[in-house]
Amino acid sequence: MNKTEFVNEVYQKTKLTKKDCKLCIDAFIDVIRDALKSGESVTLSNFGKFKVSERKTKSMYSFKTKQTELIDKRKTPIFKASDNLKQSVK
Repeated sequence: MNKTEFVNEVYQKTKLTKKDCKLCIDAFIDVIRDALKSGESVTLSNFGKFKVSERKTKSMYSFKTKQTELIDKRKTPIFKASDNLKQSVK
């Protein structure tokens, strides 16, 4: 499902205008993005938890250059589904 289809599904369930649904979804994404940027985690009951994880520095062999290169440590967003969500998918 892409974003347009998602907006249509929300529209069908809420009967808000499609424009309002898109604004709500965009705001939802922005709030999560801003929280993760500031280092906070976002927990939604019965859905899951969004958080930032820091990956360690690691080495990688490059077949192109035939040398070992270091990949710097970096932060990446993580989503962990709640048990309730996992059970509903089974």
